[in-house]
Amino acid sequence: MRLPLSITGLPLISLFAVAYGFQCVDLTIPVTVTSTSLTTAFAPFQDNYQATAFVDLITRRDAAAGLSPFSGPKTITNTYSIRAHYCTPEGQPVTKTLQILTHGLGFDKSYWNFNLVAGNYSYVEAATNAGYSTFAYDRLGTGLSTKSDPYNVVQAPTELAILTELTIMLKKTLISGCNAHESFVHVGHSYGSTLTNALVATAPQLSDGIILTGYSNNLTFQGLFLATTGHLASTNQPARFAGYSSGYLTWADKYYNQYSFLAYPYFDEAIATAAENNKFPFTIGEILTTGVVPLSAPNFTGPVLYLAAQFDNIFCGGDCAGIIDGPYSNSRSLFPAVSDAKYEVYIQPNVGHGINLHYNATGAYAVANGFLNNNGF
Repeated sequence: MRLPLSITGLPLISLFAVAYGFQCVDLTIPVTVTSTSLTTAFAPFQDNYQATAFVDLITRRDAAAGLSPFSGPKTITNTYSIRAHYCTPEGQPVTKTLQILTHGLGFDKSYWNFNLVAGNYSYVEAATNAGYSTFAYDRLGTGLSTKSDPYNVVQAPTELAILTELTIMLKKTLISGCNAHESFVHVGHSYGSTLTNALVATAPQLSDGIILTGYSNNLTFQGLFLATTGHLASTNQPARFAGYSSGYLTWADKYYNQYSFLAYPYFDEAIATAAENNKFPFTIGEILTTGVVPLSAPNFTGPVLYLAAQFDNIFCGGDCAGIIDGPYSNSRSLFPAVSDAKYEVYIQPNVGHGINLHYNATGAYAVANGFLNNNGF
């Protein structure tokens, strides 16, 4: 599968990818939001030593007893430029349901349409083949979206505000190039699932259903990922990130990428190389504020699917059995108004945290889109 030719700009509408079963348009969307920023109480990192030392502090067993990394909250209002990719089935520009896709840390929106290596790595293609439209966007600080202050602005509350506003704009058909839809479901991966979960916790009326992939509400194992992240993006890949602030972080190389995202031997080695060469930094602000956004969604009644990776290190410590669906899971209690008939947990076999980058990704795609179909979307 090859990515459709790309155009840039709002309000241009260009239909292409006729041979591949879906047609897309690239959009640049100004989004104005007011959010709460937590002001950091430490000085910006000067080098990798300081970044690594800070990661060590926040992953220690006694980290919770340490000083707060924040000096206090403040309200900020900004307009951000958000790049998005809107796709519809070939020959069917108007569909009933739109899937709003939010990627996780280390990626941009291409996670949902990863055409850098030949194979079946496009969730967008699977969704459009199933009759859905998709809206994938670069989160703040990633891809072609605005690069803002990684310490005090690119934080979970601001990104939640952006997802909320994008959803409102889509529901009101305020984004030129995007069609009207009856139903709006949200699909997240990893950190994107955290934001999706938080969306229905804070504005349950905005979503008709959610799919949370590469995710659990058990944070016990987060340190396994965080311990790899004390590298300034600007020095790790200077050709791509030389102008980035020191608050934009990443991991060292493709083997650390494999450790966090890929389960051997269930992936093409070319995928590991492509994922590393095309990774995107995340911010220290995101790392520190992931736990700030609310997740309990007592008023959400739409269908919920947890689609976990069997060998997920970050959210399951390498084995999701019992973590996502057993005695160590608290996920069901977050959605008390969702009936048992609408709540589902599935563990995709033979995949790591980066589900879409494995040979068996198509199985996960089928589960996700089948879940939506079974729930009337």
